[in-house]
Amino acid sequence: MTSAKIPVMYNYDWPGRVKIGAGAVNTLPDYMALFGGKHAFVLIDPGVRPFMLDTITAPLHAAGYTTTPYDKVIPNPDVPHTDAAAAAYRESGADVIIGVGGGSALDMGKGVRVLAGADPAASSRQYMSSNPDAKPMPAIRDMPEMFAVPTTAGTGSEVTPWGVITDPETHRKGGIGGVSVIPSAAICDPELTYGLPNFLTAATGVDTLSHLIEAYISIYAIPTMEEMILRGIRLVGENLRQATAEPHDLTARHHMMEAAMLGGIAISSSYVGSCHSLAHQLSTFADMHHGLACGIMLPPQMNYLLSAAPEKYLRIAQALNPRATDAAEAPQAVHQLLVDCGLPTKLSDAGVNEEVIDTMADNAIIDGNWMCDPIAADEAKMAELYRAVY
Repeated sequence: MTSAKIPVMYNYDWPGRVKIGAGAVNTLPDYMALFGGKHAFVLIDPGVRPFMLDTITAPLHAAGYTTTPYDKVIPNPDVPHTDAAAAAYRESGADVIIGVGGGSALDMGKGVRVLAGADPAASSRQYMSSNPDAKPMPAIRDMPEMFAVPTTAGTGSEVTPWGVITDPETHRKGGIGGVSVIPSAAICDPELTYGLPNFLTAATGVDTLSHLIEAYISIYAIPTMEEMILRGIRLVGENLRQATAEPHDLTARHHMMEAAMLGGIAISSSYVGSCHSLAHQLSTFADMHHGLACGIMLPPQMNYLLSAAPEKYLRIAQALNPRATDAAEAPQAVHQLLVDCGLPTKLSDAGVNEEVIDTMADNAIIDGNWMCDPIAADEAKMAELYRAVY
């Protein structure tokens, strides 16, 4: 008699409330009422403020709520800007945070949420995961509610526990947050992505794909979530080209927003891997858009890990191309998706100086996300992966 294999214990932190679909933004007053808010601090990406702010605030004002807009959001939010936004929140007298924009706005909103529950003299640097002397998180009862309104289908930050913040003193990114910082509500309205330029539609879409694929092959992957993740991968494969080519295709936009949300759910417990370790350095040292960085680095990471998870990569290949018969077709399909969406596939074409590769490789190891991969890496391997797509 043989004993059955005992399943591995795992944990999953389900996100807050989610509303997804065209017109979802009009339900913001319902969430203000549900959570007892009166005054919303609307932290909005400056790129979308001119044509998006009224869309966000009009239903709130009509329902009798007060709003304070704040648009000093930067790509790859850093410690000084996050700290300044937290000070503005405290000065506004608001009791709810609404983050509006791409991952940068939502991540900064999470940082503001943490600092709003901390000592006014505190800095976001003190709560970053990359800080060896990080402080314990403030009590959840001391933090305001936060509603996340994504205007891209990319990071999935609307349903994740972490905001990613850059420390300009060390050139390193770190997470700020935890389970208590998962947004209270995610308002996912695909119509809010209509104005997104083609490049950003494509780049945020491959960011979504990197989340799904890395979570699927992670050593922390959860069997219960595998079909959900494969659905997300299929949605990207079937819809990103169309969303990029036809920006007002509501079906494609809706499915990409669903995929982004699924990617966010997946990485909340299964995490990301070396693709993100590599991509984070491209953002901090080469000022590259995070989604594009993930897209360029995903195929070499996949090729490196093929031997460790051939069955999973075959399923990924088939999710992207139902006719696929070999695991090696998975990274090929990702590469072709980038080409079809008009994105560069080489670091040199994206303006990266080869001289920074070794420094980035060293920092990619410090980043630590690579430890979720089924094969370990070192500085030499990280440099090799950069050069594979230089």
